[in-house]
Amino acid sequence: MSEIVADTALDALRGFGIEGLDEYGRGLRAACSAAPPPFGRAWYGERYRTFASDASWFANSLVANAAKEGEGATKLWSLASRIRDSKTADLVRRHAIDESRHARFYLSLLQLSFPETADDIDDQNLWSLSPGYGAHDRPPGSDPAPDEQVLDELIQMNIGEVRTLIHQLLMAPVIVLHCPEERRRRVDNLVRGLGRDERLHIGYTARLIEDAAEQNPKLVRALMERRLREFNELTLTDVGVRDVGANSFD
Repeated sequence: MSEIVADTALDALRGFGIEGLDEYGRGLRAACSAAPPPFGRAWYGERYRTFASDASWFANSLVANAAKEGEGATKLWSLASRIRDSKTADLVRRHAIDESRHARFYLSLLQLSFPETADDIDDQNLWSLSPGYGAHDRPPGSDPAPDEQVLDELIQMNIGEVRTLIHQLLMAPVIVLHCPEERRRRVDNLVRGLGRDERLHIGYTARLIEDAAEQNPKLVRALMERRLREFNELTLTDVGVRDVGANSFD
């Protein structure tokens, strides 16, 4: 079962014509083997589908996703300001702009799927969960971060994007159960847009990780395994599982 997450990520890259990331692929597979991700397990998908069948839970999850995307955009914006290499910094800046837009995508999904929440979204000012970065915006200058710290953050981003892609794959067949039929095409377009962007984000971070792994494969593998273990612990907590290891489930 540990192969599912790595296969999903690598298949997503191949779908965009991204090949040749051998060190990245080996590092991801090794990390998944050492610390099997719960979000690649059958029980996790079943648990998600059980929760997501409840309209209230699902609506709240869309708000939570919007908040996470907005928070992620802010962190990426800060990281972009601390990267020495201008090309890498611009890739991260554009990623932040995407995440900022995704926060609004999730709220649009909420509005389309549950039309009765439209007033609540406005009343609670949920649109402010997005920092609103645009193509012409630039992060303020900041002291450069050490290269190893930047690599560590890129690896965390990559793993987070892989997990998000899997969550979106789980979400896609569920959201139609809650959405009025006449709005399903618009919902499907938004979900497809989210998935496309996640694959692009996995792709550019994988390329950067590949470049780093060609110079220092041991460091990259160690960081990938450590960060995946941390993501596993957070994931288990998110789905209400505590005091167990990811290996406790088949």
